[in-house]
Amino acid sequence: MLGLPPCPDELRAWAFWGDRPLPIRSDLIYDHKMDKSALPPLDPSRRASIKRKRSDAVADLIRGHIFQAGLQPNDRLPQEGELIEMFGCSRSTIREALKSLEVQGLVQNTTGPGGGARVAPVSINRIVGLLSNYFYFQSISTAQIYQIRRLIEPELAFSVVGHLTAAHFAALDRAIAVQEHHPGGAEDWEHHRHAEIDFHDILIEACPNPLLGLVARFVNEAIRHLIGKLGVQEFASSFTCENIEFHKRLMAAFRSGNAARARRVMLDHVLSAEAVVVPAEDRRMDLPVFHQPLRLD
Repeated sequence: MLGLPPCPDELRAWAFWGDRPLPIRSDLIYDHKMDKSALPPLDPSRRASIKRKRSDAVADLIRGHIFQAGLQPNDRLPQEGELIEMFGCSRSTIREALKSLEVQGLVQNTTGPGGGARVAPVSINRIVGLLSNYFYFQSISTAQIYQIRRLIEPELAFSVVGHLTAAHFAALDRAIAVQEHHPGGAEDWEHHRHAEIDFHDILIEACPNPLLGLVARFVNEAIRHLIGKLGVQEFASSFTCENIEFHKRLMAAFRSGNAARARRVMLDHVLSAEAVVVPAEDRRMDLPVFHQPLRLD
């Protein structure tokens, strides 16, 4: 039998890990008579993890199964009965877990003959929307948006050289044509401003790096949201002319296959836009961008 060492005054109890005795300090043992108001508040994230629902844990297991099995969009998941057996839980827990994955965009649940759960392609709109939910609580400013834009947009322009198709070039030309049309009323101005952003959306579609494309898309949607927040007619007509000129210079670099030049032109373009949208004396730069959800329709 394993003998225990002498118990110091500060140790009042022993726990066991297998057959190994582990000392427990008396001041860490819960006393129901103690003043609970003296306890430090539990971190909300820790409280959430302690109270985590069983269905959330099962959702993680199902997600792991999808990844490990190499399932692709439209591939079927095991039937409900098989999932119950696989994960040792109730029917209601499996259904809650699948519903959670459906909300995340990873699974599509259908009913009726031939129904069940299938792997779904996660849309970029859903991911951007979830990111906007996160950054709603982070007080991201316009200046910070442009700090990131200076880094990623030149790399985006560099990366798409050699990957733009005839359809991409046609769409880029159409976006420039809309920009060259002199805006009339407020609705025309809004269409005009969004065409300027659409030019960058087309480049994102052609980006061969999915991670770069995702970050660029999120920043682009933030800028689209920002323009609506500031007012589409607040920018001088000279700003419009500069944007058109930069876009035409980018097109020349894309068509010539000069990736280094495309990167330089895009950096100049972003710096020019930043000087207008985020002037140093403008106090709006300190206001949070995500004061409401991004519109992704």
